[in-house]
Amino acid sequence: MSKDAEKSAGVTGRLWGSGRETASPPDEKVMPLKASPAVRPTAPPDRAYVAFEIRERADRLHIMRCAGPSRFPSYSYLLDISFDHHLESAFSLIYTFMILEVTGSNLGPVVHAISSGNCERIREYHPKIYDQPARGEPLIEKIQITAVDEKEEQ
Repeated sequence: MSKDAEKSAGVTGRLWGSGRETASPPDEKVMPLKASPAVRPTAPPDRAYVAFEIRERADRLHIMRCAGPSRFPSYSYLLDISFDHHLESAFSLIYTFMILEVTGSNLGPVVHAISSGNCERIREYHPKIYDQPARGEPLIEKIQITAVDEKEEQ
């Protein structure tokens, strides 16, 4: 094929390719992603402390600790809940791969939200991050995780 025939056929002379000349890409505007309704903020906009958040039919429990990494275990791995129902000061979540021990005060509403599968997030309290909650409100003082594959996270 002659060079004139190659130009008229639109062949660029590359060995591999589509056989067509590549057109310059159109000017596309990059649009920022909008927040999806499924994406919810993890922290309140102010220093107000909220021990737990409810969401109907939550698939996972977001465990927010002050000094350690967050965890997102699925409810399908939750085997049992152990709860101090008289004092409402401690509960344990037993998963197939870890044990979560939570201590605090007024934890009854938190445990009942978890047991019904409607608790989306639990949050550990720290005075440098949050204001003190009102008296009688749930307060999570400590979250300790003992995992099967790890020694201990605190």
